[in-house]
Parts: sequence; structure tokens; C-alpha cells
Amino acid sequence: MSSGTANRARIDFDDLQSTRDYSPTRAYAQSKLADMLMMLHLADLAVQHHWPLLSVGAHPGYTRTNLMTSGPTLNGGRPGLLESLLYRIVPSQGPEQGAEPLLYAATSPDATNGGYYGPRWSVVGPTKAVSLPRSAQDGAVAARLWSEAQKLTGVSVADGL
Repeated sequence: MSSGTANRARIDFDDLQSTRDYSPTRAYAQSKLADMLMMLHLADLAVQHHWPLLSVGAHPGYTRTNLMTSGPTLNGGRPGLLESLLYRIVPSQGPEQGAEPLLYAATSPDATNGGYYGPRWSVVGPTKAVSLPRSAQDGAVAARLWSEAQKLTGVSVADGL
């Protein structure tokens, strides 16, 4: 599950875990870009190794959840004025419709390997296949991130999955 926030992100390989310079917004955006890159790399590996799996991604659009109001503070404090205003004026949808892209990606027989699904009009609307941001289409970055994740976790994927 990714987010439109990933469109403005980049992977900081020098500080993957945000230990030197932590920003909640930047860390969230980087993690959502990482979700897309990992999904695409897994889709490529599945094809290369003839693995019987489907790797797909989705994003919920701008969905009215408590993440938008409590996420910036996470400590029970009140969101800032800007967050409160944006939450009221930007088109949004309920959690039920926001869950649609994820459910489509996970269950639709029409979902394709490496596919990415989200709201028709970027932030709201019925689910459709949507374009990945340019930053998520870099195979070299995806492969490097996959390799770094294997090092960080101590887990590697064997060819015989």
C-alpha cells in the first residue's frame, strides 16, 4: 500500500532509516516510495524466476482517516491550522472507498503483475490502473533498495521460492 505522498519522495540511501535527520513527513513519503519500488522489483523477480506470485501496489487517494488529522502529531495533540484547512477543502473520500484500490489489487482477476491501482481522479473516485511516479520507475534504484533491505533484515530471497 503506497500513497500519493510518494510522488514527492526520493530514497536517501545514506540515511535509509532516518537516524541522522528525522522528519515524519519525509520518512512517511520515503517509505511509500519504497513500497512501490519493492513491489516493482518483486514483480520483476517473479517473472525472471517464474515464481507463481503477483506483486501489485495500490494507493487510497485522499481518504478521510485519522492519519490526516492525528498523523502529524501522533501524540494526541491537535493538527496545525494548515492541516485542518486542507482536510476541509481538498476533495476526499470515506475509508470504504479509500480501501477499494487495495481490495482490487489483492482480489481482482484483472490485476496485473507490477500493476498500480488508485482513484480515477488521483485523490478520489472509483479504482483504476494508475501511473507510477517517475521516481518509482527506476529499476536500478529498486534493485539497490531490495539489496539494502536484504542486508538490513538479514533475509534474502532464494531462487527457488
